[in-house]
Amino acid sequence: MIKYAALAFFISFILCTIFIISSKKIHGLITDHLHIGPQTFHYKPTLRIGGLAIFIGISVSLLAAYLRPEYFSSNYLYLILFSLPVFLVGFIDDLTGKLDPKVRMFFICLSASLVYFFLNIKIVRVDLPVADKLLQITAISFFFTVFALTGISNAINIIDGFNGLASMVSMMILMGIAYVAYKLGDYEITNLCVVSTFALLGFFLLNYPYGLIFLGDGGAYFTGFIIGMMSILIVYKHHQVSPWFALTINIYPVYETIFSIYRRKFLRKRPAMKPDALHLHTIFYNIFIKKFFPLNDKELRNPLASVFLWVINSFGVIPALLFWNNTTALMICCSIFVVFYTIIYWNILRLKILF
Repeated sequence: MIKYAALAFFISFILCTIFIISSKKIHGLITDHLHIGPQTFHYKPTLRIGGLAIFIGISVSLLAAYLRPEYFSSNYLYLILFSLPVFLVGFIDDLTGKLDPKVRMFFICLSASLVYFFLNIKIVRVDLPVADKLLQITAISFFFTVFALTGISNAINIIDGFNGLASMVSMMILMGIAYVAYKLGDYEITNLCVVSTFALLGFFLLNYPYGLIFLGDGGAYFTGFIIGMMSILIVYKHHQVSPWFALTINIYPVYETIFSIYRRKFLRKRPAMKPDALHLHTIFYNIFIKKFFPLNDKELRNPLASVFLWVINSFGVIPALLFWNNTTALMICCSIFVVFYTIIYWNILRLKILF
């Protein structure tokens, strides 16, 4: 397992380094001008193809395990192939900035459909009596699974606002899933989570703190899709794992997405998919970081904001690891997080109005 993780790390790190060096000579690799928006918080033109290095690092490592062959790697080839549409649709948008959101959703749903039918990555229980009966109906299970995988893929993309934010949050979640999978003796899930974490680490070391390379939509969608698959699969394969473990360990990006849709659609009467600068990480940056850290080097403000959100994310990951097989406790933890997040958000926003 360690050798595949090391391979993923070195491929990701070396490719990211090559991309950074190449971008100084091949200016077409930098597509910042196609992605200017309210969530832009960097000051130097930066390439957005870190996801390509992560995808290649993970794919080569999983393929090596598949070809060896390792006893736990029988599904790895299909996993790579079925994840390809998710990565490509985001990567193409990184390079062109022209893909319609509906097109992106279609291809993410396509990948989700493939893993549902061919890899048995499906949601069949949520530990709620009526819902569990409904989820025994294939059509309902299918649509709920596709919805969940599409949602978490977009959730990681939504929180990808500052250097190291999405990648560290993703690594925390993946290692949390790996920990539980290892306790259960599931080396298929453990290896995939550890390999993905180390591929992200190779990127992270060049992304944080100075943002030499960005994850991009391709990297964010692909990482979110991996997280979604592993979250669903560990619950499907191991009945002792509470389905609320999958929600609790992902509660920060999931609730950030749900809250953002509610805020845009119902409070501001705007399209739910239209980006804005009112995410928790952006208002925290604008209120606290700019006010209390008036650094001469503006580039250092960006990574400071990420640390705050890593702590927020730990409020979901740590309870998930402590109570991974206790549905009642996890339900309570999710409820506490939702209340905690909402209170923090509105209080920070109130400070913004006062200042």
